[in-house]
Amino acid sequence: MKIGVSLLLLGYLLRTTDLQALIDRIRQGDLLLLVLAVVLYGGMIMLSTWRWRTLISAQGYDASLRELSASYLVATFFNNFLPSNIGGDLIRVRDSSRLTGSKTTSLAIIAVDRILGFAALYALAAGAFLLGGSAVRHLAGARVVLLGLSLLFATLAFLYFREGTARAVMAGSGLARIRWARERFEVVQEAVHEYRRNFRAVLAAFGASLMLQTLFIYYYFAIARSLRIPLSLTACFLMVPLCTLVQTIPISFNGWGIRESVFVLYFSQVGLARDSALAFSLLGAGLVVLLSLSGAVVWTSRARVTA
Repeated sequence: MKIGVSLLLLGYLLRTTDLQALIDRIRQGDLLLLVLAVVLYGGMIMLSTWRWRTLISAQGYDASLRELSASYLVATFFNNFLPSNIGGDLIRVRDSSRLTGSKTTSLAIIAVDRILGFAALYALAAGAFLLGGSAVRHLAGARVVLLGLSLLFATLAFLYFREGTARAVMAGSGLARIRWARERFEVVQEAVHEYRRNFRAVLAAFGASLMLQTLFIYYYFAIARSLRIPLSLTACFLMVPLCTLVQTIPISFNGWGIRESVFVLYFSQVGLARDSALAFSLLGAGLVVLLSLSGAVVWTSRARVTA
C-alpha cells in the first residue's frame, strides 16, 4: 500500500511537470557543489554516530566508535530500502544490545536518540519561522506543525523532568498490572534516570543533533545551488525540517511522493517552478539513497566474517 501511494503521487507529479525542464536542470547541475553535498552527508553520518555513542556511554557502557559507525551505515541502508523508517533502528537495537545486555535498554537509547533528532529539527524550523519574517511564515501548515510539536515536546519535557509522572500514568492505565509491561517499563525508567543523572551527556547529544540537522539543511541548500535554484537559506531552514517531519507519517514508502508533493507546494508558495521542486527533491533524496549503499557493503562484509 505504501509503495502504491508513492507511485501514484510520483506519477501524478511527473505527469503534471515539464519533464524536459526537469531533466535539463539536473543535467546542468554543478558537480563541485554535489561533491560538497556528499561531504556534508559524511559529516552527518559522523555526528549521528558520535551522538549515539554519547547516549550509550551515558548509560555506563563503553562503545567502540568504529563498530557503531559500521552499524549506523547498515541501519541507514535498511532505512532507505525497507518500507519503514524504523527498519534501521531495529538493526541498531540488535547491535547495541550486545553491549547493554538488554534490547529494552537499547530501544530506550535509540528512542532518545530519535527524539533529540526531531527536537533539533523542530528548534531549527521554529527559529527560521520566527526570524524569517513574512517571506516564510505563509508556508502551508507551518503554524499547525510547529504548534503541534511545541505541545508534544512540552509533554515529553514534563515527563522527563517531573520524576514519577510516567509511573503514575502507567499505574492509572492499568498496564502496571501486566508483568511483561511492568518489567520493561522499569528497564526504561532506569535508562531515563541515568539520563537525568548524566544531563550533560543529553545536552551534548542535543548539541550534536543541532549540528547534524544544520548540516542536513546545508546539504539540501548545496543541492539547490548545484541545480541553480534561487532558494533562500532562510526558506531552506524552514522547508527542509517541515518536509522531513511531514514525511515521517507512515503512509508512503520512506516518504517518496509525500516529500516531493510538499516541496512542490512550498516552492510554488515562494515563486519557484514545479520542475525546480521535483529536481531538488529527487536529486537530494536520490543521492542519499545512493550513498546509503555503502551500508550494504558493510552488511555483506559483516555477514562473511560471521559465516
